[in-house]
Amino acid sequence: REAQRPPAGDWLTWLFLGGRGAGKTHAGAEWLRAQVQAGAGRVALIGPAFADVREVMLSGPSGLLNIGPEDERPTYEASRRRLVWPGGAVGYAFSSEDPDGLRGPQFEAAWADEFAAWKKPQETLDTLRFGLRLGERPRLMVTTTPRPIPALKALIAAPGVAVTRASTMENADHLAPGFIEAMQAQYDDSRLARQELDGVLIEDPEDALWTRSMI
Repeated sequence: REAQRPPAGDWLTWLFLGGRGAGKTHAGAEWLRAQVQAGAGRVALIGPAFADVREVMLSGPSGLLNIGPEDERPTYEASRRRLVWPGGAVGYAFSSEDPDGLRGPQFEAAWADEFAAWKKPQETLDTLRFGLRLGERPRLMVTTTPRPIPALKALIAAPGVAVTRASTMENADHLAPGFIEAMQAQYDDSRLARQELDGVLIEDPEDALWTRSMI
């Protein structure tokens, strides 16, 4: 879908905000695979924890180990926490629980998944950015279901960031039958539904007497 394609323009960071099951992982994996196909030799993958990188970004149905022609897929070296593509490109896995793990390595591209669920989002993002220093135009893709955390708000407002959005409903054809209807029946138009299904960043509590914009 169009929301899963890289936005136009001279951006440095692509932030894809989406509901649960909106296709964020597929978009992130395809984008990183495209960077490798275009010649990137060193890339980074960062998730909330190493288990998330392994089970979602790599081994999930839309992960890097399961997309693209089989002869072009990378292999995962668990002991070194890295991917190796047939052409020689290498992808390194990192956890937001250990921002210092990103000190030293350098990359041409990086994919950061579920940023709003990171344990140390701002510190990890800052350390990652200093490592994006290889190639002619190092870029970062961030995929996440939004939560009103300061680091995400700062990222949205940062220069050089292009933002795209997608709701769970847009990907209904690829979800279990009845899932969306069940979620809508359970959560209706609640704050949780707008955040988790519509991918909307909600800042004010539903019962707030004064909103931030009013103040």
